Amino acid sequence: MAKYTIELNTLLRNEKFNTFDFEYDFYDKDLKPIFEMKFNDYYRFHEIGFETVERFQHNLKAKLNLIMPYYSELYRTQLEAKNINFLLNKDLKETFIRDIQGSDTSNNVSSTVAKSDSLSKESYLDNGNADLSLTDGLTGVSSNGSTGDTESKSDSTASNKSTEKTELISQGNIGITSSAELLQKWRDTIINIDKMIIEECRDLFMQIY
Repeated sequence: MAKYTIELNTLLRNEKFNTFDFEYDFYDKDLKPIFEMKFNDYYRFHEIGFETVERFQHNLKAKLNLIMPYYSELYRTQLEAKNINFLLNKDLKETFIRDIQGSDTSNNVSSTVAKSDSLSKESYLDNGNADLSLTDGLTGVSSNGSTGDTESKSDSTASNKSTEKTELISQGNIGITSSAELLQKWRDTIINIDKMIIEECRDLFMQIY
C-alpha cells in the first residue's frame, strides 16, 4: 500500500489511464507496445516519485526522449554485430556491367560530267577595229571545246557503344545459422535493451520497498 504518493497499479486500474499518453521516440516503433507492457509490469507496485500524475508523465516523456538516441544506435549496432537480418543470414547483391561495341559503315559515290564550248573571232585589219556587220574583213575564226568527268567517293564509319547492366540479388537462409537461432538472437537483443531503458527510469519512482 502506498504511503507517500500513489502506486502505478492504482492508476492502471482505471481503464482510461495510459502511462504513455504522449509522443516519444523509440528505437523501433513496432516494438513500442511490448516495451510499454514490460514497463507497466515492472513498476506496477512502485509509487510514482512526483506529487501529481501530470508531473510523473511529463518527466517520463522527457527521460525517454533524452536517452532514446543512445539506445536506437545500440539496437542498430547490436543487430549488425550479431549479423542479424531478422530471418535472413544471406543478403547479397551483385552487379555486373558489360560494354558492347558496334560499328556502322556507309559508302557515298558521286560523279559529274562538264562540257564547255567557246567561239572566238579575230580581225587582221590594220587599225585594229572591225565592223561586226562586215564579215569580209574577218580573216580568222576559231572554236574551242572541252569535256571533263569528275568522280568522288567517300566512306564513313560510325562507332556505337552501349552498356549492359545486370543485378543479382540473393537473400535467404543458407544453412549456416538456422532461422530459429537468428530469431532467438534478435529477441535477446530487444530484451536486453528494454531492460536497460526500464532501469534508467527507476529514478522516476519512490525508492521505497
